[in-house]
Amino acid sequence: MFVLPATINHQNALKIRQDGLSALAKNTDEQVVSGSELTQFDSTALSVLMAFVRTYPDLKIIEAPKKLVSLSKVYGLETLLPISSSNE
Repeated sequence: MFVLPATINHQNALKIRQDGLSALAKNTDEQVVSGSELTQFDSTALSVLMAFVRTYPDLKIIEAPKKLVSLSKVYGLETLLPISSSNE
């Protein structure tokens, strides 16, 4: 499992994408990303998650903040990003 950091923005997005893809590649059983630590983000977080999903179509995104789930709906990505909120 890869745990997203507390902050995702345009300054750190590429590093997070690289770190995440590297971590996910090490787990061949199931690719899971946790948003449990994520507190500060913008739409850049969605681009990072889309990169993960493009590489791992069966990826699961768990414990996401409700704001991230809402943001995915605003951008029309709710059907492409398998996000579940920590409060759902």
